[in-house]
Amino acid sequence: MSPHQISVYQKDDRLYVAASLPSRTGMQILADVQIIPDGWEGLLPAMERAEALALSESAKKPAARQMGDANTLPTAAGCKSFAQFVRGTVGCVMVRTPDYVLVMRQVEDAEQGVLVGTPRQQKLPAKASLELLARHARTVIEGQEGGWTT
Repeated sequence: MSPHQISVYQKDDRLYVAASLPSRTGMQILADVQIIPDGWEGLLPAMERAEALALSESAKKPAARQMGDANTLPTAAGCKSFAQFVRGTVGCVMVRTPDYVLVMRQVEDAEQGVLVGTPRQQKLPAKASLELLARHARTVIEGQEGGWTT
């Protein structure tokens, strides 16, 4: 499986799912951000679509990929800037590699207007199912199972 990232964000009780691919400067978001109108019940299908998109785009030459930019996520959330999007947002980033899946929590740094990773990370097997990752995303975002709030 090609390396990629699936990110789930919760802002104002709405969920957003985005896929990203590695680039020379780090992970770069793809152009499509999914807004999940039916909450947690819609998370798994949205993650399935995001992963399918990531894998299909990763098979293309870089110049042919439908990449997003710094405004892709804020625009999808109806925000005027990334700093506005960050306010009140909690995220779960899942980086899939051929060897493992790294799950991380992101919270706002209001002073800098960015999302930052917390110290706690979890490494899962590379073959972890999207169903398992969706459960982890909810746990991470809701700050359950002690430690995910840091």
